[in-house]
Amino acid sequence: MPIIVDLAARRLQAGVGDLLGESEHRTIGFSGAGRSRLWIGQELHRRVQQEITATDESYKPEVQVSLEIEIDGWTVLISGRADGVSYRGDDPVRVDEIKTLHFAVDLYNLYFQERLDRYRNQVKLYGLMLSTSEVVPDLRLILVDIVTGDEKHEEVPWSRDSILAWLRQRIHRIVNHEKNRVEHLASLREASGELTFPFPAPRPAQTEIGAAINSALDDSRHLLVRAPTGSGKTAAALYPILKAAMQRGQRVFFLTAKTLQQKLAVETIQRMQPGGFRSLQLRAKSKMCAHTDMICHEEHCPYALEYSLKLIRSGLVDRLLDQCEHLDPDELFATGRDHEVCPFELSLDLLRSADLVVCDYNYVFDPTVGLGALLGGSSLENSVLIIDEAHNLVDRSREYYSPRLRLASIVSARSFCAGRGGTLFDKLDHCLTTLEELVLSTVDHALPEPGAGEDHAELPREELSRIRIEFDSLLLQYFVYKREHDLWIADDPVMSLFLDLARLQRVLELDGEEFVHLVGRSENGERHLRVFCRDAAAFVGEILDRSAGTIAMSATLEPFDFFRDLLGFDSHRTDVLHVRSPFPEENRLVMAIESVDTTYRKRQENFDPIANWLPRLIHPGHNALVLFPSYAFLSAVRDRLPPTKHTVLCQERGSSDADQKALLAALGNGESHIVMAVLGGIFAEGIDYPGRMLSQVVVVSPGLPQFNMERELLKAYYQDRHGHGFGYAYLIPGMTRVVQAAGRLIRSDDDRGVIILMGKRFIDQRYARLLPQEWIDGRPENLLQQDPEEAVRNFFSATD
Repeated sequence: MPIIVDLAARRLQAGVGDLLGESEHRTIGFSGAGRSRLWIGQELHRRVQQEITATDESYKPEVQVSLEIEIDGWTVLISGRADGVSYRGDDPVRVDEIKTLHFAVDLYNLYFQERLDRYRNQVKLYGLMLSTSEVVPDLRLILVDIVTGDEKHEEVPWSRDSILAWLRQRIHRIVNHEKNRVEHLASLREASGELTFPFPAPRPAQTEIGAAINSALDDSRHLLVRAPTGSGKTAAALYPILKAAMQRGQRVFFLTAKTLQQKLAVETIQRMQPGGFRSLQLRAKSKMCAHTDMICHEEHCPYALEYSLKLIRSGLVDRLLDQCEHLDPDELFATGRDHEVCPFELSLDLLRSADLVVCDYNYVFDPTVGLGALLGGSSLENSVLIIDEAHNLVDRSREYYSPRLRLASIVSARSFCAGRGGTLFDKLDHCLTTLEELVLSTVDHALPEPGAGEDHAELPREELSRIRIEFDSLLLQYFVYKREHDLWIADDPVMSLFLDLARLQRVLELDGEEFVHLVGRSENGERHLRVFCRDAAAFVGEILDRSAGTIAMSATLEPFDFFRDLLGFDSHRTDVLHVRSPFPEENRLVMAIESVDTTYRKRQENFDPIANWLPRLIHPGHNALVLFPSYAFLSAVRDRLPPTKHTVLCQERGSSDADQKALLAALGNGESHIVMAVLGGIFAEGIDYPGRMLSQVVVVSPGLPQFNMERELLKAYYQDRHGHGFGYAYLIPGMTRVVQAAGRLIRSDDDRGVIILMGKRFIDQRYARLLPQEWIDGRPENLLQQDPEEAVRNFFSATD
């Protein structure tokens, strides 16, 4: 339970664990495996309790205890649960505290004495809570080796005076911490009155967004904001949210799908950052690793070795908090490297002191990554979430709950273990062989015909659970072996397989109609088991419901019902805002070419007409971005493209951030280019083409998602649940990509450009209704031009 301090009433409520506080020393990388260590520890607890119960009829395990006590004018309420208590009649005569350790490692750890003192204080607190003026129970600490099961017993001497003296120090430390927190919040409230908009003056659209956000936050409501790209959503949201959060003592999370989107948020924050307000940008662990290999263990990585000791000796956290209002990942990386402490762990240690955190969706919505444990149980209830480009969260959230177990991963782990010998690896081989045979039999039973395929199949939950438990029990011994043989590698196939199995097991336990069990076989014989999540709304919605308020923003957040349904927003707590384009209509020309048919059946016979249209529609001396629904479509048109004076650049599969930067540099070199890329890719979303870098966007086809089993599963689910199967599974996601891509063009009052929608479906009302209404003015036919080439020439003749 979280510590509750009421300064006015001089009242403090806490659990025993909270009073003990966190250890000032922690290690990076575990001597055992976290999940297996927890499970084995629980089993050993139960075993010890059962053994004592068998010999002591008065013994009671898991005894709930509480105490109300006055300390220096403070009323302190303490609650906890003792591992075991022996009684004489109604009087407690001995209190046990059971702790599981890895003796070979932990007993000789540099910080073991500090940990042992914490264990002793814990059992002393239970003794205090159970004692009376007549009864003072004996205390015993039972240490159990998590590998061998061996036990060490320690009688813990104690007195009421000594534990009360320790408790008094802890209470005063907690109270002082709370006073400092309250003072910090008071300084932020005062500074909030001086907070100014990050630009000379808000535009009308920004004022509209700000007013709607203030209204929502005042009532702890959510808000979906659809506003065109370039309308200033980031500043419009951050200004009122920061002001309100500073006044109310709330933390703000600015969440993005891509790192590039974080840059604008950070720049906006720094423009208006008040004194004393701390912001932090979290970067992915892999990109914050300062070592040659990302093996997070103190025995391999010098940045993990004695991490906490180096942190304390250097005073690094306090110094960074004193010196930096914005904690930048590049600066944290350099600082961590210079002081030989892990930059990523340093970021996490700074997290609790941050008033605003800029990070990826994963840190809040991914159940395997979430920051809740670091921030405390009530962190979300006192946080405002800003979800940038929220349309991306629909697919991303489904991925969080769609695990896959590959046969190749099992084979790789078995190969890694082969030849090492010994009881441990014999047991591991038996466990992995059993898992391999289970995957093979499950897939081949569901797919009796040879060849590639994928189909529904009920996954063997009980068998997978038994194997997971067996795997769990071996994992700690495996880590001991790794330690003894210095076997540290970046991509450990045994650990990777365990994590894959654990993710699959976790989702299988969730169950529910949103999950579909699938098995598959590829042409080369590779098999897999997987769970496909058709709808993560319940899981995302649970997080949203706990927040103090969530603002979701995007240029493509309509239809609002679609995103509200699929992201789990409570319809009774969610408002919506549609912001019209603030840019002059004369600065854009939007047209459709209906003479080509880009449907799958007609696509091949239209490759040549599309290729012939492009040089005629792309104006000389200007850069154009041409977007296709797939690489195959792009390649087919590129191969048929007539000679052109433009330099043609094409996106390749697997294009990186470096490729994106190189392309932007090329577009700014003064030559004219045609950039051919795919919808939904790195050149179509989350990227700015400032100034005259881009003058035209051509979108070839609505870009509906590829027809496959997953999409058909979504279609059936959405039809049954929402009555919009095709629309939710295909149409809206496809048209969202179109509008996102077109949004690369007009991002300021000075930008001018032409948007060309190529394909007759764009004037079909079913598709056209999902385009911005300012483009069609109620009639899709308004997109048609009698002479498209002349319309483009006339548009550019006004400025060329």
